[in-house]
Amino acid sequence: MKSEIGRNIVKCRKLNGMSQKYLAEIVGISTQGLLKIEKGLVNPKAETLDKIINVLCITPNQLFGLEEITEVSGGISYQLRKLREALNDVKLKNA
Repeated sequence: MKSEIGRNIVKCRKLNGMSQKYLAEIVGISTQGLLKIEKGLVNPKAETLDKIINVLCITPNQLFGLEEITEVSGGISYQLRKLREALNDVKLKNA
């Protein structure tokens, strides 16, 4: 079960165009902690899973492999990605 959760986190993270470091920062855990979750080495706290679900805009059923993950869009991750793109644009204009 742990490895399925980890694989689904990786899949959704990549669909959202997020690095491990970026997702870990948003969720409030270390990059090493996220790596361990993705590899199925640890059982994450329910609070951590809830944050991951919200940030990746997926359902608990998708996280646990009970529903197929086909596309991830909208919600928090979409807004964060757009904000990151806007900040990068501002940095480029001011450089």
